Amino acid sequence: MNIKLVSVIAALAVSAAVAQDNDEYEEASEPATESYQEEEEAAPEPAPVVRKKETVSIAETQSATEEASTASSGSLDALHGAAYNMVGNEGGASTVRGDMAAPYKMAGRSLIYVEPTNQYGALALTSGSFTYLLAFNNATDDVGLLTAGLATKSFGLTVDLALAKHWASSEEKGENNSSKDEASLTEDGDNIGLTFAAPLGGIDFVANVYWQTFAADADAKSDGSEVKSSKWDLGGAITFSNGPSAKKTFWSVGADFLRHEDSQETKGNGQTVETTNPGAYMMIMPRLNLAFTLAQKEDARLLAGLNTRLPVILFDKIENKPNKEEDSYSIFGLYTSPNLLAEMSLTENWIIFGGASIDWEVISYATSEYKRDTYTEDGSIISMKSGSALANAGARFQYKMLSLEASIAENLNNNNWAGLIGNFSAMLTF
Repeated sequence: MNIKLVSVIAALAVSAAVAQDNDEYEEASEPATESYQEEEEAAPEPAPVVRKKETVSIAETQSATEEASTASSGSLDALHGAAYNMVGNEGGASTVRGDMAAPYKMAGRSLIYVEPTNQYGALALTSGSFTYLLAFNNATDDVGLLTAGLATKSFGLTVDLALAKHWASSEEKGENNSSKDEASLTEDGDNIGLTFAAPLGGIDFVANVYWQTFAADADAKSDGSEVKSSKWDLGGAITFSNGPSAKKTFWSVGADFLRHEDSQETKGNGQTVETTNPGAYMMIMPRLNLAFTLAQKEDARLLAGLNTRLPVILFDKIENKPNKEEDSYSIFGLYTSPNLLAEMSLTENWIIFGGASIDWEVISYATSEYKRDTYTEDGSIISMKSGSALANAGARFQYKMLSLEASIAENLNNNNWAGLIGNFSAMLTF
């Protein structure tokens, strides 16, 4: 197997496994809770009391000024759609998709949300202490994915389900012979998953696991022989973040796990032959996201972030025992994505936002080893690359219960706007 092909497969695996959560950012304000009573005409009071009253009056004046300055501005902590924070900054405000991925965060909400540009819709309905969740998405172009769940202030749980399986059978009978054929096959996108999330004091905890099968996963039986192809993913992730307690510094830490199976088993004439394809591998990918507030006012803020991941991919050994051949491959990498997110509240109805990021392959190291009898061949590739930057800008409009968001994003190495991406969403809250 060519090691360049292995590198391409690994890059695709890393891209498929990357998943990130957006944590909710909250900062409490302190409006004035006292009113100043005018002094009654009386004898002059001692100096310390006069100074105390003057201090309270100044504080009230400052609080009134702050309230006046924010009265016409919308909250920067508003719930957003997919158009917001496309760079994945850890300190950004909550999004519907991000909170659905940590479902306890949807507790107490009643809303309907749609993304026409991404063929996605979500519904949350609260009754008493429970919030019921439902979402529609696509696993692939023609296989739908249904998500259903339950959220409370203490925990959240969702189940993902996409089905694309077929079973076929045929039987022939004649005077001197008969035959029976059976087959089952799966389409790309067949998927089942489970997500659990809960607050642990000032920390968020999210865990998920999923099983996905592909079109090459099939089983065929005919006249005593059987061919079984297995191609599936068994994956999962755990994440901890300081979202509930974060103020100026935001972080999340976790790991993704993935087993990609790609093999074939043939039975016939009393023999069983097992074949492992070159694309089978095991991956573990620790990740760490950081974000910091660089500047902030009542109606604007600027955040800087760094999203880092370290994939380790170990391919299954390819063995040909009769010829005493053995191939083995492994890849190690360090990738990071510096990013910036800026947003500003123009009025109580309008918020504008934008961001930029770059995906940087700090280093990746791929090794291969081939053995045949006493012959050995070793190879390696070391890579470093700073990928092209992505920039986006958008706006959020809210009027009463309705909010609309839209943004455009462009890969900055496409001067003719060939990489233009558009996002639009609508949300109605109750």
